[in-house]
Amino acid sequence: MKIYIKVTIIALTGLFFVTSCKKTEKTPPNQFTLEGEIQGLKSHFFFRHPDKEYTRETPPDTIHVVNGKIKFSDTISKLSLIRAYTDYEDKDNKIYKKAADGGYFPVKSMYLMFFAYPGAHIKIQGEAIDFIDAYPSGDAYNNSLAAINRLTFPNINESANLMVRATYEKDSVVIEQLQKKAEQIDEKGRQALIEHFREHPKSLGALWYLEDMIMRGQIEDTVAIDLFNNVSKELSDLSFYKTAETRIQGIKATAEGMPVPAVKTNATLDGSEFDIASLKGKYVLIDFWGIWCGPCVKEMPEVKAFQEQYEDQLVVLGINSGDTKDKIEKFIADNGYNWQQLMSDRENTPDNFVTRFNVKGFPTKFIIDPEGKIVKRYVGGGEEAFELLEELLN
Repeated sequence: MKIYIKVTIIALTGLFFVTSCKKTEKTPPNQFTLEGEIQGLKSHFFFRHPDKEYTRETPPDTIHVVNGKIKFSDTISKLSLIRAYTDYEDKDNKIYKKAADGGYFPVKSMYLMFFAYPGAHIKIQGEAIDFIDAYPSGDAYNNSLAAINRLTFPNINESANLMVRATYEKDSVVIEQLQKKAEQIDEKGRQALIEHFREHPKSLGALWYLEDMIMRGQIEDTVAIDLFNNVSKELSDLSFYKTAETRIQGIKATAEGMPVPAVKTNATLDGSEFDIASLKGKYVLIDFWGIWCGPCVKEMPEVKAFQEQYEDQLVVLGINSGDTKDKIEKFIADNGYNWQQLMSDRENTPDNFVTRFNVKGFPTKFIIDPEGKIVKRYVGGGEEAFELLEELLN
């Protein structure tokens, strides 16, 4: 009898131990969770995880939505802004994705936005009718993002709706009226954002929006500098602050007449060292481009023609953003574009040339004189840049 009791106790103890192991299974310290409900949502969300390497062919990660309810978890290495989007091909989403005649307007109000970081527990609540009227909460970072998105999403949505209508309209007078009204709403929204920046110096959401507006050229340089100087130094250790700071430095460093920013790097296609100082003595055309950028690719034969015609006076420096090394190498080999190429790396500040030069759109071209000073910057079509080069080189 004693033996039987002893064995039973051991067996029960073992059972209790196994059960306890299951109950005390630990959550990974770098995990974040997202849960809540977006009423009226009929599609899953998709996003590009900041810790993963993607090509344009790589499928995105999925946040599953069931009857509007979301319960999602994943691991993440650092504080990141996630912008999740719905299925572009789902016809039920055509309203809040701003489908236009011939395409769509990729406005912020079509995204679910939240800050993710190790240990974050993010709540989402709202609806999806005419736009993603749903916002995050659960911590100071996400509360700040919710506050600024609640302020700006309705304006963005109203403006986008007008622009969508304009694409279907045939009457030129009506089109002009719709576009003008949209511009007025955009300006009203811009001013509201600037006021929000001033009133919330500790807001991470506001800091992200400020850098985004600088990048898109939606704010004057002097205003951007003033607003950044108002940002709390409590945020200065965050990557978002450092990115905005680099943009601000880029505004100052790439003004006309300034020495071109120092570039000494191994971010070349063959890994060899390149120093922009070695190009002094000739004019330099710096061309920020990407294979994904139609206007960039369209202009490259003309860039090649200038390089060949003025090879004794002009050096071309290409700076690619957004393409893999293999893809760049194949593209330039197939087309005979044999000038120096650098690869901008947004994860590495010294080699993040797009941010350091405060590039706001693609293509962007800089003309540098033989003394190494910036003559002019051109954003978009390069016709004016080519005209100036003709003038300088003849």
